[in-house]
Amino acid sequence: MSAASRREPRGQRRAFATVVVFALIVFATILLLSVQSASLSQASAGREALARVRAQWAARAGVEATLARLEAIVDKRETSDAFLALEDSAAVADGELDGSAWRIRAQEGAREVAGAQDAAAKININRATRDQLLAVQPLMGEDQVDAILDWIDEDDDARELGAEIGYYKSQRGGAEPRNGPMRSIAELEVVAGMDALSVRGEDWNLNGMLDPNEDDGDVSWPPDNRDGQLDRAWSGVFTVHSVESSLGKSGEPRLDLASASEAQIGERLGVSAQQAREVFRWAEYRGAELQIADFVAQPLPALARTTAQARRGNRQEVLAASRTPDLSNEQLGNLIDECTIGPAVAQQLLPGRLNLNTCDAKLLETLPGLDPSIADAIVAERASLTNGFGSVANLLEIPEVTRSVLAQMLAFVDVRSSVYVVASKGTDANTGMEVEIVATIDASSLPASIKELHVR
Repeated sequence: MSAASRREPRGQRRAFATVVVFALIVFATILLLSVQSASLSQASAGREALARVRAQWAARAGVEATLARLEAIVDKRETSDAFLALEDSAAVADGELDGSAWRIRAQEGAREVAGAQDAAAKININRATRDQLLAVQPLMGEDQVDAILDWIDEDDDARELGAEIGYYKSQRGGAEPRNGPMRSIAELEVVAGMDALSVRGEDWNLNGMLDPNEDDGDVSWPPDNRDGQLDRAWSGVFTVHSVESSLGKSGEPRLDLASASEAQIGERLGVSAQQAREVFRWAEYRGAELQIADFVAQPLPALARTTAQARRGNRQEVLAASRTPDLSNEQLGNLIDECTIGPAVAQQLLPGRLNLNTCDAKLLETLPGLDPSIADAIVAERASLTNGFGSVANLLEIPEVTRSVLAQMLAFVDVRSSVYVVASKGTDANTGMEVEIVATIDASSLPASIKELHVR
């Protein structure tokens, strides 16, 4: 064998080794680049996660700042100004937190308003009557109204145009009626005859704000008219969040007229011993049928005469009862604002009434017994008051509002609120990352609490 032939395998081996080394270098390079890419991706994800955390904590800080303000108002019993809670929440509508900031806004037409939204500025759908539902704008059909009432009521008997469990079971994937209070406005979307667009309108995420995708025409969902205003459809009319407060205007737990003594009535209402005695006697006489509206619908002397006759009092006793001084508007206001029927804590389980001071004027026309002329008179009086109505009894100062009219309204209206919705948007200063928290704050008793919270 020649020397040349002996060198050839060695050369081949050297060439093969070179190829292997080159392949290893390429592989190592690819591996290194992959590791670097993964590291950069992880670092980016880490920075994004950290930015989101900062933005979320800023949004939560805005919620907590608002909660503290609302709680302080209730605790200090500052109730002379009907708009104080909203104005005070506006004072903490903007803030900073360690490299991030929060911003709290609510939408009113084409403008943004700093601070919280009053839940009681809308009709609580769990308290609404059939006539109210038929009167709202945008209009509902009778079949939709009956379906809503069937969804909420406790029985399984369908109204003429409504729907109960039999209908829903026949639908593919249909939900069963709750047979109790709705827990969210979005729940309306599963009621027979309803759809998401009718419920949400342009406010697709139900945050009460006009977001970019809700004002861009047909560019992105949802459909909108790009007019710079937020059309909230039925979500702008109804709420499920408002509740009755267990606290009176004074900040003390409401007095249960069904179990209160004459002394307690006299002290809380600021009335004479004779007036307190007749209020007590009427409450005792009416028993389970007692209503606060009783004292609004009829003068106290008439109620006193009725109870005296029911006790089979003699002529002198009936005449003496008839001479009981009537409750003044201030005393009547104290009775409305400070008293309840049943334990005070039970009030928080009841759907809230419409706030006369913050609701849209058009919603007043949906109230039972209220024609447009009376609604207009209330709106005109409201506009003349710097601090709003201090008591529902103040409505009696409006000529168009008689005691009979007020008695019909009483179960549906209030002048204070205890539940507020806060849309707090947190932003990370370094990346611009945004997180929004929509929280429902309940200040119907102390300490105030967050009833519902959504993070987006």
